[in-house]
Amino acid sequence: MDVSEDIKFGVCPNLYPLDVIYESALYADKNGFDSVMMGDHLIAIGIKRFDTLEAWSTLAALAAKTKRVKLGTCVTDPHRRPPAVLAQTVATLDIISNGRAILGIGPGEAMNLDPYDVSWNRPVSRMHESLKIIKSLWTQEMTSYKGDFFNLQEAIFEPKPIQQPHPPIWIAANSPRTMKITGELADGWFPLNISPEAYKEKLELIRKHAKDIGRSPEDIEPALFMYTLVAPTYDEAIERFELPAKMLLAFFPRLLEEEFGYTLPKEKFNAAKFIVTPSNVKELLSQVKDIPLEAVEKFFVFGSPDDCIEGIENFVKAGTRHFALALLVPPPKLMPTLKMYHEKVISYVKDSFSSKLSSIP
Repeated sequence: MDVSEDIKFGVCPNLYPLDVIYESALYADKNGFDSVMMGDHLIAIGIKRFDTLEAWSTLAALAAKTKRVKLGTCVTDPHRRPPAVLAQTVATLDIISNGRAILGIGPGEAMNLDPYDVSWNRPVSRMHESLKIIKSLWTQEMTSYKGDFFNLQEAIFEPKPIQQPHPPIWIAANSPRTMKITGELADGWFPLNISPEAYKEKLELIRKHAKDIGRSPEDIEPALFMYTLVAPTYDEAIERFELPAKMLLAFFPRLLEEEFGYTLPKEKFNAAKFIVTPSNVKELLSQVKDIPLEAVEKFFVFGSPDDCIEGIENFVKAGTRHFALALLVPPPKLMPTLKMYHEKVISYVKDSFSSKLSSIP
């Protein structure tokens, strides 16, 4: 890691009304944040229903309102848009924003696909092919490609994106195969629901994959999609944060069983397979209340400003350099929480930790 690289912060105003998204993005743009990332969902999940605006259209609107923040997804999938269409969408955003687009992508989730009759067999292989095609379209005059899913013949792609050689690709990778693809093709690693210890171990593996094929490991930005919350005290934070955090942990039942011995139905409560219906959400809420608080404390950064600073420092030591903050608060609470995070946490981190990077392995 280049020790001169700063610690970066972004905001993820996912599933909020448009006016709240605008306000948070403008605040981020004017106050030194590095990115604004939008979730790409067809449906929201939570204790209450929230808005699910189409991500790329919203990012294009933000491009016209902001001047400096990077704009990307956290994350899209390779199934709802063929690779040429996704390449065009990102390139268009890159042009509108004058070179600020990021393609955040992952293998996909059932909740955004199965109810809407979107085919997504062999999702990791499909993502792998899509990314190879997208990179070729962005960088080559003409693309021909024959694979298991896509067959392009002398495909011309214009105009090219502004960023050279192309907009950054961040992969939401947690499995061994997706981490290998990250080392092969990605410009950023973008996991979620991960402990600092696991983050360090997996980042080392991704860098090894990159080095094994002749890439520089430093070419991959170590990012983190981080559900978080700050409040004046730990007790106030846990009162608001505990239940939604446990709902998020329920989508990783194998992790809960291996780490804490807590068992949930793996076939139903699984990030890749869960379908959002009123009955499923009701059942999910009934199942998660007994998840140990220790699990929330291990996998999330939350609490008082000092608690959040300590949690972020643990991830910085593990190698994280770009934190994309998803604040688990209802829409009216987003801006007060974002401002507190900026004033009490981010300002301290940027002032104090960046000078320590040279001493962090």
